[in-house]
Amino acid sequence: MSGAAAALAPAIAIGKFDALHGGHRALAAAAAGLGAPALLGFTGMAEELGWPERPPLVAASDRARVLTAWGKEFGWRVRLLELPFAEVRPLAPADFLALLRRRFSAGAVVVGADFRFGHGRAAGADDLPALAAALNMRTVVVPPVIDAGQPVSSSRVRAALAAGDCATATRLLGRPHRLIGSVRRGDGRGRQLGFPTANCGDLQNQPPAAGVYAAHAWVAGDGPWPAAVNAGHLPTIGGGRAFSVEAHLLGFRKDCYGQRLELELIDRLREERTFASLDELKAQIALDVAEVGRRLGH
Repeated sequence: MSGAAAALAPAIAIGKFDALHGGHRALAAAAAGLGAPALLGFTGMAEELGWPERPPLVAASDRARVLTAWGKEFGWRVRLLELPFAEVRPLAPADFLALLRRRFSAGAVVVGADFRFGHGRAAGADDLPALAAALNMRTVVVPPVIDAGQPVSSSRVRAALAAGDCATATRLLGRPHRLIGSVRRGDGRGRQLGFPTANCGDLQNQPPAAGVYAAHAWVAGDGPWPAAVNAGHLPTIGGGRAFSVEAHLLGFRKDCYGQRLELELIDRLREERTFASLDELKAQIALDVAEVGRRLGH
């Protein structure tokens, strides 16, 4: 392949790309440094390996937003590619790379230092340069991105969200975690308390731990609106309720039932707790809303 043709061939970064966190961004940036970056993930991996089903960290409908932002930084459009894991799992390392060359015209491969590939995880990042060179492909091995002394990882993002630790999740992701759903009708309890809420149903990705959060909200793309978000079981109103996410958007007065709702979690104000009365709950909500306004400048 000529040098000019190689420059136009995709540079493929390989990974799970489930969180699009800072480590994934480093892979994408390295691919962009080689030109025409693409992120390659694998479908059906959890099913093939028997992993438990979990909600995604980034909603499928929100991935383009993140990749567009990265592309503006890199000066290249970042594409997403997919291969069925069942197709690549039995391949020898060299055959896997040959598939990338044949299927995607790959000119370069970018991986993390812990990358393993080929049937039975036979080869690692150290084996990649020679195998790729035989196919006239360049390689880049990206060292781990370190945060607080540990590599950035999807498991750390999940743990931060499970603890309601917005600051850590934001650092690891390189942006606030954005929860995606749609507004559904509730029982009108928030309106009765003087703080109408948009009930976020049909959640498309991982919610945070129970608690009250300061967030930025978008309704059908309109925003951002400062929002006080309650995630949890509403114990004061009635025990045994399913986990729900409700947002009071400061200053928002429109009918938004059925609309797409995006909640970008900025900070956790407090844990969810049971109050002695609805009046006590109402007083605390007023304090929460005022605190959201103070923190988010409303």
